[in-house]
Amino acid sequence: MEGQDNNTNQNNANTGANNEPAGANQNTNTGANNNPVTFDDFLKDGKNQAEFDRRVQQAINTAQEKWKAKNDKEKSEAERLAQMNETEKLQYQLEQKDKSIEEIQKKLNARDLKDEAFKIATTQDTAFDPEFLNLFDYENMTAEQLQEKTKLIKSIQDRIVEKAVNEWSKEKPPYNPDPSGNKPSNDEAINKAMGLK
Repeated sequence: MEGQDNNTNQNNANTGANNEPAGANQNTNTGANNNPVTFDDFLKDGKNQAEFDRRVQQAINTAQEKWKAKNDKEKSEAERLAQMNETEKLQYQLEQKDKSIEEIQKKLNARDLKDEAFKIATTQDTAFDPEFLNLFDYENMTAEQLQEKTKLIKSIQDRIVEKAVNEWSKEKPPYNPDPSGNKPSNDEAINKAMGLK
């Protein structure tokens, strides 16, 4: 009975859709009142309703498939455990605990590496912008790789800063009215300004 209802819904969902995207029928309301179209008004069009139904049914089917796959996996694991003898069950449980411990250890190592990377990024000799630390995959990295990558980032940042300083130093000096560099005394400047020599 349940299967029949599902098939009926699928048939209803696909009627009139003709593989057109939602909103394919572009009936725009260009009347004098520029009221926005509500969702219910939008669905009154048969093509829009059919497309909406099709997408909802597709989402339901996807969710059902995921649930079924998860349920089947749990069921097969339970069946496999039921067929095992006590020694095999203990061995299986030990393997599961080892996997769990390994995952926890990996996360702890990643946290420690992230802390170490932050220390490196904020130490005066090796300082660089800590935002670069977000680029690292700490769970799949060793301490040696961390050292190499932080040195690389530091050298790249130093080169960028050096290039910017060099570019800045190449700028023209401010305007100097007396290019000889001789600065007149205050009295001479006053006399010259007044037209006296």
